Amino acid sequence: MNDDLFERRQAERHTSLNLLEYDILSPEGKVEGMGMARTVNLSGTGLLLETGQFFEAGQQLRITLNLGGTLVRLVGKVVHSRPVDDDLCDTGVVLLEFDEANRTVYQAYFEHLRHNADR
Repeated sequence: MNDDLFERRQAERHTSLNLLEYDILSPEGKVEGMGMARTVNLSGTGLLLETGQFFEAGQQLRITLNLGGTLVRLVGKVVHSRPVDDDLCDTGVVLLEFDEANRTVYQAYFEHLRHNADR
């Protein structure tokens, strides 16, 4: 996969730039804030986001993601958030919740990326 000694992700991931909106959820599930971001890459188990905001590990995000013109809604948990420069952070999110229809669209999009990466 990756020979980087600091690489902890085990899942296969693929570059995919997609716009998204997110709601920051409190532990009780109430919206505490919102924003926009984009994906840098995605895997079957998570997303790497480019955000204008730093997040604490463990924060939950409700994400609405545009995948090939179809909106997918999911809930994820921040695993890490690291500043890239003064304006951007890379934020790793593990996927927690999908309804079945959104999961199907996400998985089909990921399989499309995987298939095209092999070419």
